[in-house]
Amino acid sequence: MNRRHLVGIIILSVKSLIASETTWPFEDHYRDSMLYIHAVANYELHPTWREQWQINQYRQNMLRLNFASISMDDMLSDAHLAINEKLAPGLWFRYFTKYYATRHRNEQEKYTTLGFEKSIYRSFSAFVYGNPHFEKEEIDIQYGLSLSSSNRRQYLRLAYIEVDPFWDAKNDQYSTSLEQPWGLLWETNVSVGKFRFFSRGRYDAGLSRAFLADSLARGLRAQYKKINDFFFALYYYTGSSSFIESSYSGYVFNEKKSFKEGDKDYDYQNSIQLLKLAFVSRFYDRWRLRFGSHFVLQDARSKLYREHDYRRREIIPFLFVELSAGPGIVEAGYMGAVLDWSYMGFDDNPNRYTHQEYVDKIKLAYTFHIKEKAYLQFAVSHVTAIWGFGGGNVQFWLDF
Repeated sequence: MNRRHLVGIIILSVKSLIASETTWPFEDHYRDSMLYIHAVANYELHPTWREQWQINQYRQNMLRLNFASISMDDMLSDAHLAINEKLAPGLWFRYFTKYYATRHRNEQEKYTTLGFEKSIYRSFSAFVYGNPHFEKEEIDIQYGLSLSSSNRRQYLRLAYIEVDPFWDAKNDQYSTSLEQPWGLLWETNVSVGKFRFFSRGRYDAGLSRAFLADSLARGLRAQYKKINDFFFALYYYTGSSSFIESSYSGYVFNEKKSFKEGDKDYDYQNSIQLLKLAFVSRFYDRWRLRFGSHFVLQDARSKLYREHDYRRREIIPFLFVELSAGPGIVEAGYMGAVLDWSYMGFDDNPNRYTHQEYVDKIKLAYTFHIKEKAYLQFAVSHVTAIWGFGGGNVQFWLDF
């Protein structure tokens, strides 16, 4: 046996070993705290910043960054960049990129689009955006229509997405699409009197792929994946800087995989619903108060491999007080989390875990205002039940 044959055997053996293993990230944090209080309440983007983004995201250039510690080994990462340039009357160029990663979602969200929007008739326009992904097989194409006000602060937008249209021709995983995946994307921002309604969402029909017999892509035979993500919010303005917010968001992740070794097959689904009621009010010119509550409903389950059911209910009340001081704003906050979860595993040794707990957290932050075009916030926060330093948060906003 020569050296070339020996190296070939070693490579094939390693690939076979990798192919026989199943990556299983889905329930790693079920039986620890996995507190939503961090990302959902403590590190949530300030409501006035979020309002600016919703109103102006199709009419001006904006950058927002939000990075924070949510566990010993995980960080909330939230970065958005929108560039809107009017090239000629009725013709716009747009570039948008988003990176969002948090602990309770199953995949990091990495997305970039760029393209053109052209007026068709008065307030109606059409747009075409592409996703210039490095791997060409993962490029998406959007075709959409938009109805917007003259200043582009109010809009109704709907797009059809061709998901991975070049997959079959360009992928290197020896796979083929059983059906051409597609999706719908929408976004709305409409004001009527004292009310403002905002929504966004993406519906995916799901991708379904089969892998050829000579594929070494982790021993896969077939894969199905579907992710739906949506958000609805209604705002009622009681003053120029005061409003009531009610919102609902949903996230559904479903993945099925079948392997050459049938005992590794799985069907996993994770559903997360977030509800929020909040009130924001300015008083005595220099003071602002925010209070309300988040409600979390999570249901996850797996069939076949690592079969289990997981159910979580959590209530997260919060109170924040802000004071204008010097070149910026001092903010202090208190949050609580009443959580109740249960886990039932159905492997060879059936097991059940339940947990009820109350956790509270305090926050102190300072936000610099830079010529009303940029905002920079530094914050520290701490879960009162533990010792030592709890965590930090940096948020940045820029209009340009």
